[in-house]
Amino acid sequence: MTNPFEDQKIFMKACNQTVGVLNQEQFDLYRTLIAEEVKELDEAIDSNNEIEKLDALLDIMVVTLGALHSLGVDEENAWKEVILSNMSKIDPETGKVLKREDGKVIKPDTFKPPRLENYFLD
Repeated sequence: MTNPFEDQKIFMKACNQTVGVLNQEQFDLYRTLIAEEVKELDEAIDSNNEIEKLDALLDIMVVTLGALHSLGVDEENAWKEVILSNMSKIDPETGKVLKREDGKVIKPDTFKPPRLENYFLD
């Protein structure tokens, strides 16, 4: 259990769910589960419950991976593509990113958006 993509795939197969192919009904279920977990995160934040925050954030990851597996995409390589894109926001001279006042990272001229069109399996 070291690869969250593979771990979730194993769990989903144990639940008799499909992986790696578009399954709209299953994808819709995961969308609902994501919303439920975000609500649980909000409740944990409101009650200042650190354990429940951690649980909710990890559950959001799990159900998001389930949604990705249900979408019929090469989710792990798409993830790598997004990470490469994010890394292009780092200034090679300073090793840092530029941020707005609110903390959001600014896309510099060196930014390369992820090219995700080739990660659909169908």
